[in-house]
Formats: sequence, structure tokens, C-alpha cells
Amino acid sequence: MTPEHNLIDSVQEQVRRLSHAVLDLLFPPRCVVCHRPGSHLCADCLAVLPTLSGPLCPVCALPVEAPGICPRCAARRPSFTRVRSGYVYEGAVRRAVLAFKYNGRRALAAPLVDALSAVLPPPSPLPDALCAVPMHHLREQERGYNHAKLLADELGRCWGVRVLPGEALRRTQPTTRQVGLSYQARQSNVKGAFEAERRFVEGKVLVVVDDVCTTGATLDACAMALLRAGAAAVEGVTLARAL
Repeated sequence: MTPEHNLIDSVQEQVRRLSHAVLDLLFPPRCVVCHRPGSHLCADCLAVLPTLSGPLCPVCALPVEAPGICPRCAARRPSFTRVRSGYVYEGAVRRAVLAFKYNGRRALAAPLVDALSAVLPPPSPLPDALCAVPMHHLREQERGYNHAKLLADELGRCWGVRVLPGEALRRTQPTTRQVGLSYQARQSNVKGAFEAERRFVEGKVLVVVDDVCTTGATLDACAMALLRAGAAAVEGVTLARAL
């Protein structure tokens, strides 16, 4: 990406933040969970978000009865090294994610990632870069934004890690929505759906960012594309883990 493109992106981001601040002044936000006025996600609701805990699979972060790799990852190891998630995808977390993803509540990206950073410390050493799970351009045009990119930008701010440009990892196929699909169907749905640009990823340790990890199929497909393009290693980070 050229310096001119970086400058344009920076100006566009500042304009977006300013416009959101003006809208918040004119139309004070309400908490997406309890509807209390004053913030997009209030402190009381943030304090009771269900964190992911207990013995977890060290690869896909699925809760397990005893420490160790879950049967699914033991049978077929994903392309990513590991996935880390902060919260359980239920209750208030689910309501916040759905509003953020489908109801245009873009401003939720910052409080959600701030909450994630409070329970999920950055890896040590830090990765070379973050990469958002891409949307197909037709679906992104329909929605108006890529929620994963907003999360990646906020996480990059918190961790002090740069975010790769959109052309580094692209979704080349308009896949069916993953909601309601089985593990096998999810894998088939996203197989070969992503392509990565070698010039952005070669030799780098990358973290792919998304909202929810359900089976890990999407993160696996992204990691596969990045590794094919020469990435050294790929991890995943999501706000929440579906159980």
C-alpha cells in the first residue's frame, strides 16, 4: 500500500470517528444489552459478559472435560496454530455481536475489543501483523462494512500491531452464510474461498481476527490460504467462542 493510500485511509478513519462522535452527541447511544442511555455497551453489562474459562482445547479453544486437545483437532489438525477467544457466545455477548454485525452498530467495535483486551492479553512475542477475515465484496457492499475489519483495526490499536490491507487476504467466492451449517458443511462451504497475496504475508507470523469461532472452519480456510502464500504461522483471535 502506498503512502498516499495510507494517508487516505487515515483521513477516512478520522472522519468516520468524528461523524460517530457528532451522532452520539445529537442522538445519545443506548446500551445494546440493557438499553440504558449513555453508551453503546454500558459498564454494568460489560462486567457480566460471560468469559471463556475452564480447560480448553489448546488448538481451537473448545471447552473440554480434561486438559488436552479435543477429539476433532486430534483427528484433523487445523491449519492455524491456535485460536484464542475471550467470551462465550451467549446472552449479552450474542446480543452485542448480532447488533454489531447485522444492525449497523459499528461503534460497538471499540468497547467490544476493549473488553476482549481486558480478558485476553496480547501474545508474546507480538505477531507481525493482524488480518481480518474478509467478506466477499458484494456482501460487504450490501452490509456497508466488514465487521471483522473494524474489530481488527481496534485490536491493532490496543496491541500496537499493524493491520494488513484488504488485498492481503481476499474472499474470492460468495459463500453461503455459515449459520446453521454442520461442521462438515462449514468446511465444504469455505474450502478454497480465500486467496492471499504473497507480498504482504511471506515470512510473517499473523493473527486472523473474526467475531465468533463456531467450528473454526473459516479461520482454518483463511490460515490455509495465508500459509500457501508463504506466511510463517497463523493464529486466530475472536471475540467469542460458540459452544
